[in-house]
Amino acid sequence: MYRMKARCSMLSRLITEPKNKSDKISQSAKSAVREIAKLDLFGYQSFEGNKYTEKGLQLEEQAIKLSSLSRGLVLKKNSERRENDWIQGECDIYVPSRKLIIDTKCTYDIGTHPFFRDEAEEKAKKQGYDIQVQGYMWLWDCEEAHIDFCLFPTPIDMVKPWESEEKLINLVEQIPQKKRLTTVVIKRDETIIKKIKQRVEAAQGYYQELIAQMDKN
Repeated sequence: MYRMKARCSMLSRLITEPKNKSDKISQSAKSAVREIAKLDLFGYQSFEGNKYTEKGLQLEEQAIKLSSLSRGLVLKKNSERRENDWIQGECDIYVPSRKLIIDTKCTYDIGTHPFFRDEAEEKAKKQGYDIQVQGYMWLWDCEEAHIDFCLFPTPIDMVKPWESEEKLINLVEQIPQKKRLTTVVIKRDETIIKKIKQRVEAAQGYYQELIAQMDKN
């Protein structure tokens, strides 16, 4: 039997309120649920990455090292995936001694990197990272999460012929490393977690409707 458990990275889309009060879930949530259903039913995943996610994957280890250095801690990549009846996820870094989640985000260039606190907070909210880490805090029973925006020179093999090595590599290298990390602190919020639970339950209902439609065909 199919049962939907929302990925933490998708939570910001699922918790949006429907514009019409008569609707159980929003259009954004419906779109997300349809993506989950197609993956579960057919193994199809529409998003397979882009240059931004590729850079993040290549430099993930460097990002963890920078996060470690900035805190004076020895941190390592988390490989455990957790789930409950509503959500599932795999956080980047779990620090049990501090009940802390750290999520690293590698930005692409100087233009997209949030050097300033309000810029970083705005980016975290716009991208849904603030809701994503609420999910991680719920799963790992943590009280605080840090979103580390890290900027590194783009690996030379990733620079396209039409892109500027000066912008993507040279200019970045001129900036002191400690200034290329901006951290957004997110406190655990039980109100948001309760909302996640409610919205996911509504999404699970829509998911079952989609599965039932396919069973009839």
